[in-house]
Amino acid sequence: MKIFNLVRLAFFQMGFGIMLGFIQDILNRVMIKELFLPATIALGLISLKELMAMMGVKVWAGNLSDRFSILGYRRTPYVLIGLFSCVAAFVLSPSAAYEVKMTGVTFQEIFVSALTDPGLWKLCFIFLLFGFGLQVATTAYYALIADMVDEKNIGKIAGASWTLMVLTAIISNWTIGSYLKVFTEERLTQVAEVGGLIALVVGVLAVLGVENRNAEAGLSKPKHSIGFLQSIRLLSSSPRTMQFALYIFISIFALFANEVVMDPFGAEVFHMQVSETTKLFKPMMGGTQLIVMLLTGFLLSRIGFKRGAYIGNVFGAVGFAMIIVAGFLFDEKLLRIALVVTGVGLGAASVSNISMMMNMTAGQSGIYMGLWGTAQSLAIFIGHAGAGIIRDTVYMLSGNHMLAYAAIFVLEIIAFTASSLVLPHISKEAFEAESQAKMSEFAAIAESAKG
Repeated sequence: MKIFNLVRLAFFQMGFGIMLGFIQDILNRVMIKELFLPATIALGLISLKELMAMMGVKVWAGNLSDRFSILGYRRTPYVLIGLFSCVAAFVLSPSAAYEVKMTGVTFQEIFVSALTDPGLWKLCFIFLLFGFGLQVATTAYYALIADMVDEKNIGKIAGASWTLMVLTAIISNWTIGSYLKVFTEERLTQVAEVGGLIALVVGVLAVLGVENRNAEAGLSKPKHSIGFLQSIRLLSSSPRTMQFALYIFISIFALFANEVVMDPFGAEVFHMQVSETTKLFKPMMGGTQLIVMLLTGFLLSRIGFKRGAYIGNVFGAVGFAMIIVAGFLFDEKLLRIALVVTGVGLGAASVSNISMMMNMTAGQSGIYMGLWGTAQSLAIFIGHAGAGIIRDTVYMLSGNHMLAYAAIFVLEIIAFTASSLVLPHISKEAFEAESQAKMSEFAAIAESAKG
């Protein structure tokens, strides 16, 4: 594969860096702090993007791209369909958020009014559309990388693409933070329109022409072809497959449960303004994560996937413990140090785990990337929605914002620890042997059914 195309592939994530950074850091903070939506509802809405994966969209998209090409291309059309869906929903999301008009004083009154609020249902649809596009595009994108990049370079591409995504989120959030010092609904909507256009252009330029037409006979041609329902049975009947899916679930929960609460945490515990939180958490924690992701990606072939993940888990757990202490002491200097330590952990663990996912495909990158992505989305869904429920519940019982956020961070520490305990039991060789045997078995059943 040409170096130029490898670089282009890595740039694809930049568009999603803009969109996810805006939705998860800025729009969610606006909904909670400025629009006074309960965190359970705001973070629940944001987590809807992962619900589509839990409904099987990732496995469906991965299987479809394995089996059916469009105009001779197996991955690129699905990437573009997903990208267009994401951008359309992203542009509509800020104005739709302002249409949500819930009434009531108690949580019960607010939730009852939410059920009859047309603005909320409209916003639900928009986030579901965004989620559909996100799951389809990323599944096909990771499958394309798994198809075209050899094992020794997967870590480099994963590290570069995720580094660019985080870097883009940092730069865009910093720029948006400066623009939103004068905060209005119109400015927020303008940001989404410009960001969506940039994401669309970057995404199209990054993937168009990378994949060779009629490439079924290439590196990634599946040894067996099975249907969607058979792929579900394959995945659920393979212990090694389910073991790795469990590992991905725990690891991704540890990595991503925090991403929708850091800005609200800064607003409610440290009393920061929108422009302050956007210029602190992403640049400080995300900036460190950015550097470590890039370094880890290029060193991964030497240190190994497991060792990289373990190092990340240790730093991540220590970092969140420091954030808890900083919050209770109201110590902003300690908070900044804690964000750097946490960024080291998130950077090392994310690249290691994503690279491991792309390496565990056993010649069926679409199907397995769909499963790993589904486990990832389930973890993010539970992490995001659960964070909102925990925040509201603990705050309602205690009246203390710091206790509410500390409960979330403690769960992340537990998840990092559990991930480290499962990690030694993961074996690529055992997984591939089991996968080949199961694939042959299901393919034989499919052939006999045709006969």
